[in-house]
Amino acid sequence: MLTTIVCLPMSFASNASEPDATLVVTPKNCVALHKGQKCYLEVTFDWHAKLNNYCLVNNTRSQIMKCWSDKQNGQYSFDFQSTQSNDFSLQLQETNTDVAHAKIVVAWVYKSKKRSKSSWRLF
Repeated sequence: MLTTIVCLPMSFASNASEPDATLVVTPKNCVALHKGQKCYLEVTFDWHAKLNNYCLVNNTRSQIMKCWSDKQNGQYSFDFQSTQSNDFSLQLQETNTDVAHAKIVVAWVYKSKKRSKSSWRLF
């Protein structure tokens, strides 16, 4: 009887069930009164991934917010100020590879500062 044994490399046999990295921003929305106005908000980022070196990056501004060495989770809070929505990512520090994404959406109560031309004025 002939028996075949198959050996798999460790990288192939690794935990495929382990969840990918996560990056959560709280709160996710920032509301300004009028379109084009700067929105102000205190946000917190929470992340979890495999043990490694990571950086939180604001992709919209091409700015590194904070880096962590030999960590598998972290938290970062800051005062968000912007007139537009911003995309963020958690990146591996050595390769600048994105492992997780989050977005802060900027919205407005009023889309325009202009009054309609049909409004009446009494004074």
